[in-house]
Amino acid sequence: MTKELNMDADFEVDIRLERKNTTSRAWEPAAGLTGVTARFAASPDGAAIGAASSALTEAGTTGRYHAVLPVADLAGLATYEHQRVYLVASKSGAFDRVCAEYVVRRRAGM
Repeated sequence: MTKELNMDADFEVDIRLERKNTTSRAWEPAAGLTGVTARFAASPDGAAIGAASSALTEAGTTGRYHAVLPVADLAGLATYEHQRVYLVASKSGAFDRVCAEYVVRRRAGM
């Protein structure tokens, strides 16, 4: 499902990451990861659009990661207004995962 991204307001990244347990093969929260980032990209495997990227911090040991992208960092998305962009979680050398699709909108006061 495609969501709307208001580029005129700070954007809060809040994602859950999971991994498969190597013993039980069950999916579980991917807790304890370091070096995880999130970025907005024009394609699922694309580079960050401008400064629309941030390091993610885990909330405790829950596998839930968050960051805030300030409105100034979203300025590069202006050329993508009314177009689809992808929120991608990444850990260098380990994974790139599309977490959501957004359509960029300009909505002051949204």
